[in-house]
Amino acid sequence: MRGALVVIAVTGAVFAASAAARPPTATDARPWIVGTWSFDGSCASGYGMKLERDGKASYDEWGQGLWALDESGPRLVIIAADISEEADRREEAELIEFRITSRGGNAMTLTRLSDGAKIEGKRCGV
Repeated sequence: MRGALVVIAVTGAVFAASAAARPPTATDARPWIVGTWSFDGSCASGYGMKLERDGKASYDEWGQGLWALDESGPRLVIIAADISEEADRREEAELIEFRITSRGGNAMTLTRLSDGAKIEGKRCGV
């Protein structure tokens, strides 16, 4: 697990450094996507994600790690380690990929690539 976390940390630092060096554009989703997102619209449950400016991420109630956007398309990637009570049973971090199908205002629609689930995200805070 420690080896995987080192790879995750290095990968995250590379993503964060390249994103910081890139000038923002009108179509750049990175500044827009930073914040706390609810997947059930309640902003009260743990079903969602938090994406921080420094590239750190929280996913649902079980994962913490890093996030990045794919520059070649509307794809969000989260690499998360399990921090739940069952964490000792898992040995590797999990890769969670989404295709952003629409975004605007305080809402976005995502497709989770692992299972094709359509997810409505609502911004709850920055």
